[in-house]
Formats: sequence, C-alpha cells, structure tokens
Amino acid sequence: MFAKRCSYILAGKTHPKAQVTVNPTGTLHIDVKDEKRELDGDFEDLLFKEKGKVTVLVCQKHDRPKQLCWHVELTGQDAKELTRLIDDAEEEYETLMSDLC
Repeated sequence: MFAKRCSYILAGKTHPKAQVTVNPTGTLHIDVKDEKRELDGDFEDLLFKEKGKVTVLVCQKHDRPKQLCWHVELTGQDAKELTRLIDDAEEEYETLMSDLC
C-alpha cells in the first residue's frame, strides 16, 4: 500500500504546478508550490465538477455541505487520471482490509 504521486499544471489563470499525493488510507494532498499553498482532503469530501473544458476538484466537508474548503481547476484529462488514481487507492485499501480479516 503506497501513496501515488503525480504532477499537474492547474488550469487556472496562472497555470501553477501542483504535486498531488493520493494516499490509499483515503486522503489527498495537493502542494501548489507556485502559490505556496497546501491542500488536504478526504476522499469522501471530494467532488469533480465539469465546467466546460475545465474540471473543478472541490473539497467540501460531507457533514457541512455548504462549507467549501478549497477547489482547484484541472484539465479534463488530468481529472480523469486523478479520478482513476483515487478509485485505485480505494480498491487497494478495501483489498488490504479484507485480507486482514
């Protein structure tokens, strides 16, 4: 069970670079070095919203749906890849947990 790391150029106005870490324990970490900000979120709090050519990744606490924590804009292709990485991480975690039982 290993964290997966990838780099994306965000689709915002300034096109900052982001280092993304997908952790199989159910968390996502985004380090936007150009803007000196770090974003964290649980898988259950993440939502992908298509907005034309851009897909917005939104972190919104599931127990407080009106409270937006953060968002980043990704290209459609990067959003699909990140969705796949998150799905793979969830599957890997479920497999590990079922093997332990």
